Amino acid sequence: MKVSNKQPQAFLQKDEEIRRKRLPLNDYLYYLRRFAEMGDVLEIEKDVAVEFAWKLYDDPILGYLSKLMNDPIVQATVLSSPLAGQIFYETVGRFVAECLHAEEFINQRFFTERKEAGKVTEWSMQKKQDNWQTLLAAIDEKHHDDGFDIDFMKKQFRHDGWKKPENWETLQREWMAAIDERVRKEIAKKVEAKEGSAGGGFNSIFQRLGEQLRSQGITDAEALQAWNMMDGQWIESEFEKKLHIVQIQNKYSQIGEVARKMGRIPDEDGKASLTIQTGFRHQLDHSSGSDIEGVTVGRDLNALMPAELAQYTDTDLESLFLRKWVTSRLQVFRYKSEITKPARQLRSEKASRRGPMIVCVDSSASMYGVPQKIEASLLSKLEQTAEQLKRDCFLIDFSVGIRPIELRSRRKKKALERMGIRPEDNENFERGYFPFLNGGTDAQKMLHLAFALLDNGDDRYMNADVLWITDFLIPRTTEDLMRRFKEYQKTGTRFYGFKIGEGHSNWDQYFDKIYEIHYRPPRMY
Repeated sequence: MKVSNKQPQAFLQKDEEIRRKRLPLNDYLYYLRRFAEMGDVLEIEKDVAVEFAWKLYDDPILGYLSKLMNDPIVQATVLSSPLAGQIFYETVGRFVAECLHAEEFINQRFFTERKEAGKVTEWSMQKKQDNWQTLLAAIDEKHHDDGFDIDFMKKQFRHDGWKKPENWETLQREWMAAIDERVRKEIAKKVEAKEGSAGGGFNSIFQRLGEQLRSQGITDAEALQAWNMMDGQWIESEFEKKLHIVQIQNKYSQIGEVARKMGRIPDEDGKASLTIQTGFRHQLDHSSGSDIEGVTVGRDLNALMPAELAQYTDTDLESLFLRKWVTSRLQVFRYKSEITKPARQLRSEKASRRGPMIVCVDSSASMYGVPQKIEASLLSKLEQTAEQLKRDCFLIDFSVGIRPIELRSRRKKKALERMGIRPEDNENFERGYFPFLNGGTDAQKMLHLAFALLDNGDDRYMNADVLWITDFLIPRTTEDLMRRFKEYQKTGTRFYGFKIGEGHSNWDQYFDKIYEIHYRPPRMY
């Protein structure tokens, strides 16, 4: 990924052939996301010929990100796991947001001066004649170190040059550019002060988290779910609380099972067939050189080709070698004895287009306490599944009323909030929990909304997987709504239930499967 210093029209504002402004926040986050997920490295073109030097904006934030992404140690760490990538994205993204907020504050200090520069071309001829020398001296005093060339401007204004409108336009551009350079320098100081901390604190957080993972035997998947439930600040006690909720999944295997079912992995009931190969693979030690079958790509250091080994021993090429290693792009020998080749057979599995996931969560008073934590753990697992599969996931929070929420959008907003970027339309979900309400559960409103999604005209929610998370102590609703369950099932929609607690349910015949969890309520003294 390359960013050119040529002046893109998209980044210009209205007066603005005069300077290139810094990028919007979303562009920086895009570069960070590409690096964290795919290893795409930001490279800035340095030697770009332009007509005027002031057209360049030497963005200190962009330069910092490029330096960070080209660090082989950072690359190896970030690409080692999705957890490392997420922590990098959020911690560095928070620092970028801090820089941009600081830039806004600095620009406010220069608001009056920018306003004066904007009006200088409108001065009367008398005012221009009387004040041009004083003005140049005042600008030079403020911006002598910001690229303002007073000698050049004096030559332009001498010998009645002050009468020419084009000279005042040139002064205006130079003055604005000097202000921009002052702002840029102050942001550069902030960036330079941060460079020693390797990514806005990323290494520090990841090291402390890594120590905890190793000491307690926590998996990356568990840690990632717990991290996504936090507010982005590393507090060990808070992480342990969230981890406790995530590890409920280890106690109740039904949580992982229903997440796999909702993800349709594999899908055996569709209309199309996929041909797959079955059999066993047994890893063997490499044998002699005569065993070489060919060349492939990978990261097996025992099978390196000589050219790759030469890169490793060359200090100038060592970073390239490390990058190829973390992305499994090294050229390696392929050995015949690397795998055994047992008899294999082909078989077909059914597959169909996977629609979205619609999750209906009961937040009535009967679900308070342990069920609430089980709900939060399951929802975290479903969010992660939807994100991995790039599937839309719609949450209907129901009790006396209903609240529709797009879960993937909420997940992105929560990530922005962890970086200190507050979306205006925050759903006010507090730390992954639900606002529990008094009263019973009204299934009718929830069903109307769920069926409206399934009926929507652009087929977005066709072939959906619908999950109810509740104690199923829910009165049956109208016969018309109950009949529609079967109609949707005929078109590929699946209905699953996740029943928390004991008690008889009269909904079983309407669901493909209802998973049950029986828990022991805490003793009250």
